[in-house]
Amino acid sequence: MLKWLENAVFYEIYPISFYDYNNDGKGDLKGIINKVGYLKELGVNAVWFNPIFKSPFKDGGYDIVDYYEIDEKFGSMQDLEELIKVFHENGIKVILDLVIGHTSNKHKWFKKSALKTKNKYSDYYIWTDDSMNSNEAIYGLYNRNGGYIKNYYASQPALNFGYNQLDLNSPWKMHYKDERLKPLRNEFLNLMRFYLEKGIDGFRVDMASSVIKEGKNFDGENPFDDSDEGLEGVKWFWNEILGTLRKEYKDKVYIAEWVVPQNSIGKCGFDIDFLTHDTLAFNELYRNENNTNLDKYYEKGYNYFSREGKGSLDNFVKYVEFLYSKIDNKGMFTAPTGTHDEIRMGTYKDNDLIKCIFAFLLTIKQIPFIYYGDELGIEHNFTVSKDGGLKRTGARTPMLWNEEKGRGFSQKSTTYLPVSTKKGISVESLTEKENSILNIVKDLIKIRKTHNSLKVSAKQEFIEKSYPAIYKRTGENEEIVVMINPSNGVYKRKEEYKKVLYFNNCEILSNEIILNACSFVILEK
Repeated sequence: MLKWLENAVFYEIYPISFYDYNNDGKGDLKGIINKVGYLKELGVNAVWFNPIFKSPFKDGGYDIVDYYEIDEKFGSMQDLEELIKVFHENGIKVILDLVIGHTSNKHKWFKKSALKTKNKYSDYYIWTDDSMNSNEAIYGLYNRNGGYIKNYYASQPALNFGYNQLDLNSPWKMHYKDERLKPLRNEFLNLMRFYLEKGIDGFRVDMASSVIKEGKNFDGENPFDDSDEGLEGVKWFWNEILGTLRKEYKDKVYIAEWVVPQNSIGKCGFDIDFLTHDTLAFNELYRNENNTNLDKYYEKGYNYFSREGKGSLDNFVKYVEFLYSKIDNKGMFTAPTGTHDEIRMGTYKDNDLIKCIFAFLLTIKQIPFIYYGDELGIEHNFTVSKDGGLKRTGARTPMLWNEEKGRGFSQKSTTYLPVSTKKGISVESLTEKENSILNIVKDLIKIRKTHNSLKVSAKQEFIEKSYPAIYKRTGENEEIVVMINPSNGVYKRKEEYKKVLYFNNCEILSNEIILNACSFVILEK
């Protein structure tokens, strides 16, 4: 595992919603540069940016027209270069989003690929070889014979990195090792080199498992699946790409949007993968609809992080211990506070419950990822849909900087996405409150980064998985015990300790800890 990941705390920024520097209602790169002081004070040391490349924004920027051009709404290539410089001067690494599975149908590659005559780009996308011979393809929009395969929306044609197996009934499905596909792989290698040469510190790869078609897909039914069946193509592809780049560039991080760390990290060369809210039982740490666990995959029962106190971390612990054994120090998963595709963590949760979740995420054995605004407790906006985001758009609304009109995001009266009007949730207001979510997150990040027993490589042992959750982290010459009670119950624990590192809503006696409702404590043993 990369050495710098030991103490890494990542932060995700949706650029159009972070800070509007030129007051046109849209966030931009200069705005992000302007807020580097906030990020440094928060304590994060790596930032992942959602796509900033030229795009018609039919899917929030994940439909790219030109990978080598910064979209004018965000600024220019010079602005990106300045951002990299300023962030590095402040000890913060820069991670760009790599959309490798598809482009916009407005991309010049696709326009040329859609021509009837054979050309350099004909095989860059997946096209059937006859009209109406696949129910997967979209037909009738272009003069080329056959139809194209999409990845997500119709405006996002799938790039052609091949299929996991040959199909004699569909000869247009090229094998992933077909030499005709090599130019496209080289295209992306050169693209990644272009930005790595500019000084970025790595990539988060969108839909990393989808590059090779008809391979293994995670359906959530068995998250403990560790077989190689159907994984051959994507495993070969990523080891080719990442293996090549690691020889040329040292200490760069490659983050997969895959949701299967035993594959992405354990077998395909990535450093980090996500546990997402929608596909794992961990989802229910953040949702509290009717206080029941709605996850259909494998965690049945009640939400653990709920005041009713009927849940258990048992299955979650079984799963992460399985992952630790499979990734074997090659990298580490992240259980993010949220992403641009998830319901906001602050939704359905009161402040003390959110504090408990942060205490958990910043002390367990994983790499923390904080989605912008989650450190404030921003709630989801269920009334807005734009740029193909649908319900997801509600997680992408502007950052709240102060209590003034426009909330410090922009001076323009109408912003690209609506600004929350809920008062008392902003960087300015929460900074002034000693026990606010924001200040507790700052303190917890500082504790994580200054104690070797909270490093990623430090050992972890769960002592209690019901209420309160109790786990031990052990590093070099140091041991820390964390107790978290997200319920309304009150619990007493006799515990010997050297020092109380941090607590919230607890009573600390000489040899006894009283964990009141929605409380936590971090002890040095």
